[in-house]
Amino acid sequence: MKKKLLIITIIAVTCSLSSFPGSQADSTKETIKEYYHAQFGILSEKLAALKDAIEQGKDEKTIREQFLQARLVYKHLELFIEYYLELDAPKFNGLAIDFIEEEDPDALQDPQGFQVIESFIYPHYDTSKKAALLAYTERLASITQGIGKNRNLFNPDEFVLDATTEELYRVISLGISGFDSPLAQISMPETGAALSGVKFVLRAYQQEMVSKNINGYNNTMKLLEAAIQYTQRHTDFNHFDRMLFITRYMNPVCSWLSVAKEQMGYHENGARYALIKKTGNLFDYCSLRPGIYLGDDTSTDARITLGKKLFYEPLLSVNGKRSCAGCHQPGRAFTDGLPKAVQLDEHTALPRNTPTMWNAALQRNLFYDSRQHSLDHLITEVLSNEKEMNSSAETAVKKILRQQDYAYLYKTAYPFADTVMAGRQMVNALAMYLRTLVSYNSRFDKYMRGEKDKMTHAEIRGFNLFMGKAKCGTCHYTPLFNGSKPPTYYYQESEVLGVPETTDTLHPRLDQDPGRIAFLKAGFFNHAFKTPTLRNIALTAPYMHNGVYKTLEEVIDFYNKGGGKGLGLEVPNQTLPADNLQLTGKEKKQLKAFLLTLTDTTGTHER
Repeated sequence: MKKKLLIITIIAVTCSLSSFPGSQADSTKETIKEYYHAQFGILSEKLAALKDAIEQGKDEKTIREQFLQARLVYKHLELFIEYYLELDAPKFNGLAIDFIEEEDPDALQDPQGFQVIESFIYPHYDTSKKAALLAYTERLASITQGIGKNRNLFNPDEFVLDATTEELYRVISLGISGFDSPLAQISMPETGAALSGVKFVLRAYQQEMVSKNINGYNNTMKLLEAAIQYTQRHTDFNHFDRMLFITRYMNPVCSWLSVAKEQMGYHENGARYALIKKTGNLFDYCSLRPGIYLGDDTSTDARITLGKKLFYEPLLSVNGKRSCAGCHQPGRAFTDGLPKAVQLDEHTALPRNTPTMWNAALQRNLFYDSRQHSLDHLITEVLSNEKEMNSSAETAVKKILRQQDYAYLYKTAYPFADTVMAGRQMVNALAMYLRTLVSYNSRFDKYMRGEKDKMTHAEIRGFNLFMGKAKCGTCHYTPLFNGSKPPTYYYQESEVLGVPETTDTLHPRLDQDPGRIAFLKAGFFNHAFKTPTLRNIALTAPYMHNGVYKTLEEVIDFYNKGGGKGLGLEVPNQTLPADNLQLTGKEKKQLKAFLLTLTDTTGTHER
């Protein structure tokens, strides 16, 4: 009886967080720790109820209700699990498919957790799979109980507010896009639950913030409560106004929290890789770290100047006729406008389409098959490829440094380097120039920063479609719009889309490029390709790794039909949902209108 009363009390607290006063006798960290363990206790209870409903053969509606209740409690815990129990996080809410985050076969993540359970009961519960559903539920319940009882696993530290910022970023980029609720589409109530967890943490810090005279606390708590209420009033996944939600609620909360953390003396966790700084909101002009993947962060104006000149230098190739800019043309957003790049012989096609160099520095995985992880290594490989440059850094630099202007620029850029290191330094200079090609000041970006005249109603509607009904945002994550997974934007995902060889929809054939499996031998990477950026997409046609589609309309139609499977192709490992998106003609135009707002070739960015 006492246990039941405790559970009821805890539920009442989590459902009315704004009234939680905190205990003056407890420290902030102890308050948060007790909340964490209480929520684990509730989650265990909810999963037990779900397990019982399955065992007893309850109807689909009842099982879904129990599932939803458990998911909502998990969302209260998401902030802590994802940050402090990172290795265990996939056990709770991992993808419903086999997955490897790092190039390590031992890091294979089996499907498990809530998303797998969801796949059994949505869109319909198949009772013939009851045993499998029960097994996954029991496994999750066991993990939850074991972790919840171990009071030494979670000890709040000075990075709790850093974790809180990450959760806000996760809500913006993943939560409201339906990333982890692809079938049930219960993202709106789950977003409200996640924000309730955020609100509890900030409430726990109230006394400290008051004592340190942190301004704006009460207004921020009101904003958070308003955001939670918004998710409760607007539950329809396809019609949720994500643009309004982000700009009215999320951006101001993130910006305030960044200032509050600094004033309180709390900082980012230096041991936690993050491509986007947690010192503002996701869309801040100077929030990116283009040098995060550098082996050495020694960029100088002199080295960038040398690198830029080298980019246009045909002496890099064996025949002295081809430069980097020959294929990566600035006027085409550093692509070439061809379906597939042309070999050094100037008439034979290379295997793949030429990717843009804009924001290349913001990607950990390079090439379509993700085989390289640094721009320096990418450049070295291209220089030595017999079909592209057929040279080497060492060979090219001997020719280049014979010219007086290059000799001067090299000495200025690397005054203490000898000629023995010149090949490596030349590659380094090229990479430093490429790191200046940051596109982050488009009309979309300006709108997100408060310039409300930069986007039309149709373009805003297109963004909402992108993040909602069209499901683009579940792979092309905002705000980078590539496959770098939030909230740290470190690992860049690959997807299997089932891209055809031609545009013939009557007799489609799957493109035979093996993709990532050629370099990482895992069956689910067959025909897998890195998710590229959509920034400057208006300038980078034709599209896909093989350049099969000439227009954005063709690309949108391909996705709308459900990718290769939707065209009738056999793609057993396709990661793109095969269901027709049922976008109307008007919605397709709005989606394209939004994509065109991502154009920005000014390259203006403070390094």
